[in-house]
Amino acid sequence: MNLTEINIRLAAIKLISRSGYESMSLRQLAAEAGINSSTLYLYYKGKNELLAELILDYLQDLSREWARCRPANAANAPIKLRAFIACHVRYHLEHQDEAMLGNFEYRSLEQESRLQVTQARRMYLKGLQDLLEQGVSEGSLSCAEPKLMARTLFNMLTHACVWYKADGRWSIDDVIRHYSELVLKMLGAQPIALSRAPTVRRRTALMEAFS
Repeated sequence: MNLTEINIRLAAIKLISRSGYESMSLRQLAAEAGINSSTLYLYYKGKNELLAELILDYLQDLSREWARCRPANAANAPIKLRAFIACHVRYHLEHQDEAMLGNFEYRSLEQESRLQVTQARRMYLKGLQDLLEQGVSEGSLSCAEPKLMARTLFNMLTHACVWYKADGRWSIDDVIRHYSELVLKMLGAQPIALSRAPTVRRRTALMEAFS
């Protein structure tokens, strides 16, 4: 990925997070990226293809971050769940624009692209579902419908990116602590004290491609 394509993607994220996908024109995108409109077509057939790639990038980055933060397989489910909450929430609060785009603009995708995004999202949710099923199996979590609960937790935890303000009363660690206590209580797990929450690198794969 070269500098021009990186600039196009960063410009798209900025414009979509500011005013929404439908309001972004290719002319606006080109101006924000500092290129001619015709140059866009060297990289993307249209803005729907670009949107699909941005959403897939978001889901892939999120999955990679969880793979990096995930505790060892021998850990019990409550420990893994707390690590998942910390990873998921921190990622979304440190990448709010990408999170908003990835979760609220996918309805604008064409059918084929939407199917790809849906599949990537299901794979991520399946990891959380497996974690909950482990907890039920070992008796450390109480959950009658792990698949439904995985979707519920994903939506609840992700929603933090909507209301969180970096200069607000709560820090990211405060939000993680609040959600961790709430979810563990919902699932009947004993609170687990951690010395520090797993951290998420601020650099995304998009930026790493340019480094």
